[in-house]
Amino acid sequence: MGNRRRKRLILCILCMCAAALMPMIAALSCYAEDYPDIGKIDSNLYYPDNRQFFRRPGTGFVLISSNASSTRAALLDSDGNLDYGSVRGATVIKFAYEAACLSGNYLYLAGMSPSTANCAVIGRLDLSGGKCIVNNIPNVSCDFSRNFSADAQGRVTLVTVPCGGQPDTGTPASFFLFDGANNNGNISPETPGPDSSSPSSEAPESGVPNPVSSSPAPSDEIPADLPSVMENYDFAGPVTLETLQGELAEVNPDQNLRVFTADKKEIKSGNIGTGQTIVTLQGGKTAGAYVAVIPGDLDGSGTVTDYDCRLLYEYFIQTGAGDTPSLSGPYLEAAKISDESGADRSGRSLQTGDLLKIKKLLK
Repeated sequence: MGNRRRKRLILCILCMCAAALMPMIAALSCYAEDYPDIGKIDSNLYYPDNRQFFRRPGTGFVLISSNASSTRAALLDSDGNLDYGSVRGATVIKFAYEAACLSGNYLYLAGMSPSTANCAVIGRLDLSGGKCIVNNIPNVSCDFSRNFSADAQGRVTLVTVPCGGQPDTGTPASFFLFDGANNNGNISPETPGPDSSSPSSEAPESGVPNPVSSSPAPSDEIPADLPSVMENYDFAGPVTLETLQGELAEVNPDQNLRVFTADKKEIKSGNIGTGQTIVTLQGGKTAGAYVAVIPGDLDGSGTVTDYDCRLLYEYFIQTGAGDTPSLSGPYLEAAKISDESGADRSGRSLQTGDLLKIKKLLK
């Protein structure tokens, strides 16, 4: 009799657990992952260890893998074949990656140099053409298991301590500005300056960011002297450059806007996307610079689509499996939309309610 009662009790507990999980399962089931079957991919495109898929913006995938000293990255089309329109073969990167994160059209990889002692390396893989640029961080020890991320401006966070030390759970992440023009160059931790001070927590009534700095701004390219640390600006919903410029003109007719994508291309009209840099100009000088966060826009397109739901679903799967999540920086913040209070959400984790609300935005 005692055994039967115990079995019934265990069965009851299992049923209760299943019932508790059903809302999340129901919310995620229609976005079941559809990564290519690794068994059908040319084995010359990957190494046997640490195989991981990420979605490329728009369509297709990137498959990364590693051996003892190298990483191989293969740009794939939507069917899982090598994307011959972009590359002729897999890209070999000369270090074994230990962490990876997606930011716009770039995949950032971090690991240790196989040839130089106590030297961390960060690679930035262009997901359009397969080119990888590598930066070195000499004389450090790293914890790759947490807080590795990158934003649209190439600011990378990584937990490091000087060589000889040992990072622990209380060690904060360091900030590095990735140098995309100097392959194999060294980078050092960024020290926030006076231009990186936090803006007012209250948004102006017009919905236009407050100006934060003053520096010359060339007319034909993204300003080179933007603050090394730029705050995110949370918009209430999708917004176009024309609308934002109109609101700014009502507040300050002498100012105008310039908006740049993650790969530093200026947009002249249309929707502003998550991760894009908004620069406010006055008298030919930079008056302010912010990174846009559009609720529910996780891919930087400026609108909410089915692909954004898939990105969030992938995030839940990756974090549940202990893998490095593909969402980070402003793209991660854009997913945190279930709070109605409007309070600061930067410290909280993503919830099933975020996915449900993004699905509602599709409708």
